[in-house]
Amino acid sequence: MQILSVLSRKGGTGKTTLAVHLASAAQASGLNVLLGDMDPQRSALDWSRERAAAGPSVVELKPGAMFIGVQQAARAGVADLMVLDSRSNYDNEAAEAVRYADLCLIVVRPCFFDIRAISRTVELVTNMRKAGLFVINQAPSRRNGEEPRLIREAAEALEGFGLPIAPVGLRYRLAYQNAVRAGLTAQELEPDSPAAFEINALWHHVKRELGPENGAFARPAAHPAVRAAKVRPIRELLAEAG
Repeated sequence: MQILSVLSRKGGTGKTTLAVHLASAAQASGLNVLLGDMDPQRSALDWSRERAAAGPSVVELKPGAMFIGVQQAARAGVADLMVLDSRSNYDNEAAEAVRYADLCLIVVRPCFFDIRAISRTVELVTNMRKAGLFVINQAPSRRNGEEPRLIREAAEALEGFGLPIAPVGLRYRLAYQNAVRAGLTAQELEPDSPAAFEINALWHHVKRELGPENGAFARPAAHPAVRAAKVRPIRELLAEAG
């Protein structure tokens, strides 16, 4: 079983929305997926209660009990992938999510406050020698075919942290919120929409980054500094998202 941890230092970044969408995309690709809800707001659990479609399974993970939950899931063989929706702004619980991760996704909006807040999360990922990846979320749309200046500035700031930026970012789209209210995802509610394209493209990239499974707990990933060379040029950022 591999573990994908979705992290955010600040609330409101769309962390849970991204977690449920990626978990569903992974499930649709043929994997058995378990979504671990570490956030006390239990938004992922609320989403699952509204959901009529099959999978992914959502379980509550309480603070301090994550080791037991992860170990039981791995030993039971109930999932190929566990997606962890971590709690914002709590270092101890974020550290738990990072500790067991094969890949950490750091969700950040292209704004000053979000970027200033992520240094501690980057430090956790780096110190534990885990693979990390920034995902730009809730980005504004292009204007006249060009990325807004704030996205270019955000990319430049993120590159300074030494972790790669996912080549597929997510725009601010109502399709995400319309879907989760119904217990669905954008790719289920509007399969031909730009939102569905974004999520599916991001999942394919994340799957490549996870690489082949290596037992119940994969070996520690390469140090993030080694992976920094995978950062895409700013002019290509979000190009796939349209």
